[in-house]
Amino acid sequence: MSRFLRLLVLVVALAVVAWVWPSRWRYDHITVDHETYVVRIDRLTGHADILVPELGWTPAEEPWDSNTGPQDDKNTDTELL
Repeated sequence: MSRFLRLLVLVVALAVVAWVWPSRWRYDHITVDHETYVVRIDRLTGHADILVPELGWTPAEEPWDSNTGPQDDKNTDTELL
């Protein structure tokens, strides 16, 4: 194979890697009331959209990666002075 052809194959392979992988969205799923919905998470911002059959892509209320677990006063790190 000539040097030009090898360089061309390398450039095409790098272009595919740069534009196709990784994509902007990461896909996951969520189960609500025994029904599964597709979720897409933006890799840059962490915001999620849920695919609702009647409405299309609907923004989630909070970013997917945020900690939304229950919190109470016993587990806080702040102290009263």
